[in-house]
Amino acid sequence: MNQPRKLPVTTVALLLVVTIYGFANITDNMAAIGLAAIPSWFAVGLLYFVPLSLMMAELSSMAPEKRGGIYSYMELGLGPRWAFMGTWAYFVANLVYLQSVCSRLVINVSLASTGRDVFEGVTWLVPPLGVACCLGVTWLSARGVRIFARYVGAAGQVLLVVTFGLILVTIAMVLGGWREPATAYGIADLRPDLNLEYFSTFSWLLFAVAGAEVAGPYIHDMKNPQRSFARAIVMAAVAVGALYVLGSFAVSFLLPVGSLNKATAVYDSWYAFAGLLGLPAQPVARVVMTLIVLISISAYVVWMESPIRAMFADVPAGTFPAFLLRRDESGTHHQALWTQGAVVSLLILVPLFSIATGLSGSDRLVSLLVDLSSLALVIPYLFVALSYVRVRRAGVRAPFQMARSTPVAVGIGLLVFGLSALGYLGAGLYALQADEIDWVYVAIVYLGPALLIVLGLMLRRASLRRAAIQASTISASAPPAS
Repeated sequence: MNQPRKLPVTTVALLLVVTIYGFANITDNMAAIGLAAIPSWFAVGLLYFVPLSLMMAELSSMAPEKRGGIYSYMELGLGPRWAFMGTWAYFVANLVYLQSVCSRLVINVSLASTGRDVFEGVTWLVPPLGVACCLGVTWLSARGVRIFARYVGAAGQVLLVVTFGLILVTIAMVLGGWREPATAYGIADLRPDLNLEYFSTFSWLLFAVAGAEVAGPYIHDMKNPQRSFARAIVMAAVAVGALYVLGSFAVSFLLPVGSLNKATAVYDSWYAFAGLLGLPAQPVARVVMTLIVLISISAYVVWMESPIRAMFADVPAGTFPAFLLRRDESGTHHQALWTQGAVVSLLILVPLFSIATGLSGSDRLVSLLVDLSSLALVIPYLFVALSYVRVRRAGVRAPFQMARSTPVAVGIGLLVFGLSALGYLGAGLYALQADEIDWVYVAIVYLGPALLIVLGLMLRRASLRRAAIQASTISASAPPAS
């Protein structure tokens, strides 16, 4: 009998790189904290991405009968109730992320089709169009995601190669003396100021390296996983860190960092790069943005369904209403998909409250969306880190270990927990520093994800109570054993 082929180290490392790296993460962070983003990538990769990835790999190796679902990571150390809460928080984070990407996709379509952000003066149009985008992507997801999944992998690699070309050519032309950098460099500019303004966007950095959970299940499919998986994580960390650092240099060489606009910075970078090569700037930038839009739509079709599959992979029966669990022969949860689409649509409309109270401009809207996504995403990682700490303190030994020493492993787990907590508290802090505080903005950022998590706990309680009543009814009506 043929044994299944084992995954090589490079395949798992590339999977992590394609999943995690995003050029928009570079421009968002540089627009927020300037050149200080460059050393910050080193710190976040070393202190957060690598430890978090290795922790999940260790938790995954403890439960080989599971397929590495994030619920199983948390159940090992926290039990089913808190594992559900952490998994639901992960699901909520994906809902908030989908809210963000659908809204940003509308702006990217504008850049691809017209070469400019047509929503700068009419920001209120973005949420309704984002809802239309969300419903369209949900409809595509309900048709089946297999063809899109195959396309996303190949297209994502193509875009990664093209982006890498922009980075290398730009840096080479500046270092070779053919082009003066658009941004002046100084040691003081590279040194992060550890103040409230920096920590306001600290969660954006954590968000940019998130996604380690996608590699956890593959530890079972690698040869000599104790060594191979760690090598894949280190390779991915080096590659992602290098892409973010070199990409930051390239963006600062192409555009003055102080003038970056989060809504249009990706388009502006390609516009400047085309001009650097003597190519027609607007057509090149629009073609690249069209490619990004097409790849994004395919990726979001897949991403609409993947959190649902992850949510229902390991949770016990009765945790959710039965209609959400129904699926067709291919495994597609149609009712759950459309329920998710309705919730995401409502979330997309939430920024209208902030727009009505004074938020204006696409750049400011993108800040709100990134704050929401970043804050929501670090919550499940808090649970994962706490589960890991409890498992190691209990003396559980896994086939794969991040560190043999229990005190060292616990210390690393607490570090990840602390950084996640800082990321949560930091998101939106700059809104509290304003001379006139936008309390609607603050409420949306901090209370939005929390309310969705509370809603999930109420749903779980009601579903478990209903399941218990049904079980007792069936037991009472069953004929006595002869």
